[in-house]
Amino acid sequence: MSRFIDPTTDFGFKKIFGKEANKEIIMDFIAAVLELPAPLLDITFKDKEQLPEGDEERSGIYDIYCQDVAGNHFIVEMQKNRIPFVTDRMIYYATFPIAAQAQKGRKPVIYREPTFEPMMVREVATIPYGNKAKVAAKAWDFRLSDVYCIAVLCYAFDDSATAVNRSRIRNDQLPHASFSDKVQFVTLELPLFDERRPEYSLDRRINKWLFFLRYLSELKRMPNIFKGDEIFERAFEIAEYASLSPKEKRRYHLSLKRLRDTYAVFEAKYDEGFGKGEINAGQKLLLSFFSKKLGPAPSAIADGIRALNDLKRIDAIMTQHAAINEWQELQKFLPPLEKENKV
Repeated sequence: MSRFIDPTTDFGFKKIFGKEANKEIIMDFIAAVLELPAPLLDITFKDKEQLPEGDEERSGIYDIYCQDVAGNHFIVEMQKNRIPFVTDRMIYYATFPIAAQAQKGRKPVIYREPTFEPMMVREVATIPYGNKAKVAAKAWDFRLSDVYCIAVLCYAFDDSATAVNRSRIRNDQLPHASFSDKVQFVTLELPLFDERRPEYSLDRRINKWLFFLRYLSELKRMPNIFKGDEIFERAFEIAEYASLSPKEKRRYHLSLKRLRDTYAVFEAKYDEGFGKGEINAGQKLLLSFFSKKLGPAPSAIADGIRALNDLKRIDAIMTQHAAINEWQELQKFLPPLEKENKV
């Protein structure tokens, strides 16, 4: 068993980021990912019943839903396995905190007085009425607080070139200015993170978090880069497998089992003959990923990748991405082309 739990599991993600007692960790993570000019002052974990819940409905997306003192909403999702329409899911989830801002059940109050027409006030106000005072309810004027959706993905989209990708709602006219800045979507695609590249230098806090998520379960000790940082020291302390209670250890192993079972079902579909299209997609992803990292692929290596017909082999090569820095090194992981052609 690894020294640290896997933060990309349901249990691990919630254990580290989803506890009220340790909410400064998710606050720091959100501020780093969104590159906020100032740290969050405080957050409140919101009731996730407003979002679809249960493994069947969420298909392995594990949500943290919180709100800061300024009224901004944050949804953080962890997606371990590749599933279709992830971006559509992010848009769908964003609609919940948007709709919640309509202040359901609160209606403007109309007061009738002898010499005035019916009146509706928009802000809370005290209105004289004889010897008493009546308070008018606040009417919603459609002004929205910001909504941020952050998805941590253990895979990369085919067209992604960087580990961090940000999107807003934009118009279709040049220069494609923002139509609305109220909703922002961020994807963190962990396989594209490589701390050896300048853009992923660990002197940036967002890159420290990417490193933490990408490699935590593989580490034997806390790297020096994190020592002296109160937030990360606390996160490493929480993630110690030995510090888990017997009940938490059972829950963690159950979380790991769910992932393995999901993957087994996923693999069974390929064995039944339904995976040809996905294998082709895996070949394209593998070629695209290493081409972005190493440049144009030599024809022999490109042919070798296209000849792969085993999803497990494709996944195994992808897991070695950090150790592969030249096409010749990748060639070592590819079987002889003539052998693949005989399969």
